[in-house]
Amino acid sequence: MERKKSILFFSVVWVVLFLSFFGNVFGVGLWREWFDGFQRDSSAIVEKTARCKEKSGYSGPLIVAKNEDYNSVMMAEDCDASLLKPYASQYGLQARIITALAPKDNAKLPSYFKKVNVVLSAAMAALMALVTLRVRKLFGLVAAAVFATLVAFSPWIVGYAQNMYWIEPLMFAPFAFAFLSYSYCKSSKKMWLFYLGETILLFLKLLGGYEYISTIAISVLVPIIFFEFVNNKQKVISLWRYAVMTCVVVVVAFVGAYATNFMALSDYYHSSDTALKMINERASERGLSGIRKMRTHAVGNLKTLLPESYEFANRFINMEELAKDRGSTYQYLAINAGNYVLLPALSLPLSIKGVFGEIVQSILVWVLVGYLVLFYLKRRHPSFKYYRSFLWSLHISLAGALSWLILMPGHALPHAHINGIVFYMPLLLFVYMVVGLYIGNIVKKRRKRA
Repeated sequence: MERKKSILFFSVVWVVLFLSFFGNVFGVGLWREWFDGFQRDSSAIVEKTARCKEKSGYSGPLIVAKNEDYNSVMMAEDCDASLLKPYASQYGLQARIITALAPKDNAKLPSYFKKVNVVLSAAMAALMALVTLRVRKLFGLVAAAVFATLVAFSPWIVGYAQNMYWIEPLMFAPFAFAFLSYSYCKSSKKMWLFYLGETILLFLKLLGGYEYISTIAISVLVPIIFFEFVNNKQKVISLWRYAVMTCVVVVVAFVGAYATNFMALSDYYHSSDTALKMINERASERGLSGIRKMRTHAVGNLKTLLPESYEFANRFINMEELAKDRGSTYQYLAINAGNYVLLPALSLPLSIKGVFGEIVQSILVWVLVGYLVLFYLKRRHPSFKYYRSFLWSLHISLAGALSWLILMPGHALPHAHINGIVFYMPLLLFVYMVVGLYIGNIVKKRRKRA
């Protein structure tokens, strides 16, 4: 009977999430056209590679040779291989697979790409449904229903779900695998299986790009900490061995992915020096050396993503002068930090206008809500066995989200329009669990009174 209930619950959650991820039935997004246009420029890399499968000598992802020609070349539905070059920053497993399966007739590619979008949305919905099923087992039906609902209204999860470049299921798979399997592997003394699975998933993710690797790596550690602290009073420092093993797994996966990309480029250029130079130049641009070049993007991103907050800030700071690159680097970093914490965690089905509306739905407010609700649950239920589990999961998840933004400022400055996703891997997911648990307790109390 319980198995049938679980299957039914999984099916319902999967349908709801699929409708959100593929059709955006809940209208999630920063503005009306946001969902349809989200990350079209990145999907264009995969689409262009597929369109050029018969004309290019490189089987990996392709990108425009001159950045200033990006839109005119990459968005065109034809292929001029002379205007393209290998996208050296990654092996591009996703582009290789999608291209290999693509029809040779370019007229059939649009419908083929739509089918890929369906498959990716379905896979992401299934992954999140499995996580929700685990939440139901741990905290009950109401908590799981709240969790799934909040996920369905999360703009960055919804936006990424069908993207052919980012392959969101692989971004969340390392966390999901840890959350679903750690307790079993630990109790059955099969930790080798746990670490092997994580190595494979991280390797596959890194073959499709190194973005957010620090955040994803820490997302593997968070479920370990969560389950180790349930009814356990050990100190967090005693979990150092799990952190070390996670680092080993990440390094092995990274070296494997880097070597695979290096060999593919070396074979194409017939030069290992050229391959190494191309890979490392891209990585350097995304790190500290990219701050000066990318810093003015912080102003543009704030104006585009949070127009109400931009106008409010413009009353006190001359934003137009800063947009002309006339401020100090610290000003741009401060604006960028404000931009990130005010990004929407949710697109609520309400009309809340102005700066207040942006703040209410922001990542900052919802993270604070998670902590405050957790403290409230502890105060009302002193024996709450998940308190330390949630507390340290929130701490470590927050560190994981910030790690990428701090370590790779050259990527963080121009990419606030996509980097909101780091706050879900898995910080906001645990916030949703805490909120769901709180609402579940309210429902239980009312049922008892009834």
